[in-house]
Amino acid sequence: MSHNQAVWKKYLLVLYVGAWSVILVAACIWLTMFLVGTLGDPFDDKQKHGPDLDAFDSVVALTEEKVVRYLGEWEFLEPKLPGHFHHVGRWYQPDKWNFCVQCHGPTPHSRAPQQRAFLNMHNLFISCQVCHVQEAEGVAPTRFGWVDISDGKLCANPSMAEGVWGEYGAKIVPLKGTAENPQPATLDEEEAFAAKFRKQVDKLNDRQKVVGNKLIHRRCIEEPVRCADCHNSEKAYLPYTTLGYSAERSEFLVSAEVADLVARYETFYIPNLLRTDGQSRQQTGEGSQ
Repeated sequence: MSHNQAVWKKYLLVLYVGAWSVILVAACIWLTMFLVGTLGDPFDDKQKHGPDLDAFDSVVALTEEKVVRYLGEWEFLEPKLPGHFHHVGRWYQPDKWNFCVQCHGPTPHSRAPQQRAFLNMHNLFISCQVCHVQEAEGVAPTRFGWVDISDGKLCANPSMAEGVWGEYGAKIVPLKGTAENPQPATLDEEEAFAAKFRKQVDKLNDRQKVVGNKLIHRRCIEEPVRCADCHNSEKAYLPYTTLGYSAERSEFLVSAEVADLVARYETFYIPNLLRTDGQSRQQTGEGSQ
């Protein structure tokens, strides 16, 4: 091998090693920038929160942004984790008018696990008074309208466009007063008492709490309106067309298909092999009322 060939091979080896070194360094730089851009700077996070964070705290510390965590009648703020699929957020429109939700929450039905989702679904557009309150004992309301959930004032029938279901910014309420000057049926005395009751409830004894609770609910009927009362073709409790529902939708809500579904739903049973609470079929039927 000549001297020139040996020098040439050394030159190619140096060039080969140099090229690969540049490629590896560039790859490392790109990977570092990618990780920092998507996950944040872990070293900077250590400086802020200290070096002793465990894995969970390190993940939570990735962001200071908060989201509402919804759990039935309760909601609280928690850190928002990037790409976390459990952050479903708030699924209901806040009702600032109906004072019932201040204690019971926006999803008040919780006694019967088999029915509560279906009943709470109706809370999106039906006020508590429709099913649970009567102006006079034994006298059910016969007129209904809509109130804006932001201020409780009567409003026009909301637009029920296709694809928008339940989120109307308004709720159905019973009406009182004359036909020329209708007003939403309200519980003014009970609402005023409930406001004071909530502020002082921690100072009350058990007997005072029971008496106060009874006073707040004194106009609530023992047996609320049932599903079949609204979904039947003979005498539906709610006047759907008057409330702005289309003729097609109104006919569907009182159709035999829906009435049959409601009848089956009110006596719905979970197979014993799927039950975990030890209740019998008879207990389940009673709890669904």
